[in-house]
Amino acid sequence: MSTVQATTQIADLRHRRRELRREIARIRWWRRLVKARRELTVARLADATTGDTDLDTAWEALAADAPTANEISAVIWADETPPTAYRLEALDAIDSRLDSYERRLSANLESVMALMVDAMGAAH
Repeated sequence: MSTVQATTQIADLRHRRRELRREIARIRWWRRLVKARRELTVARLADATTGDTDLDTAWEALAADAPTANEISAVIWADETPPTAYRLEALDAIDSRLDSYERRLSANLESVMALMVDAMGAAH
């Protein structure tokens, strides 16, 4: 591999690393919002509930695909009054999908870092 090719590869890997870090930061921000909304919902639900509520359904995880910003926004900033167990289920589902996506991003970031280290070693 020539020096020019190695330099180009390193620059590309640095760009990918930067983009992955940015996306991980964005996902962590969304997860913090989801968790905060969930805690508020639990508190409001606990105040509003006088009888038994089937909260077991609130802990079910949905598909692990990455949610869209619109899906996340709809769950976080819903105009629902009063809170329901469904709200908890929706928040848990979004958080689960975000967690899965974050894990995939982190694994990809580790791979990019390893490739970058190898490329930098080969360049020198």
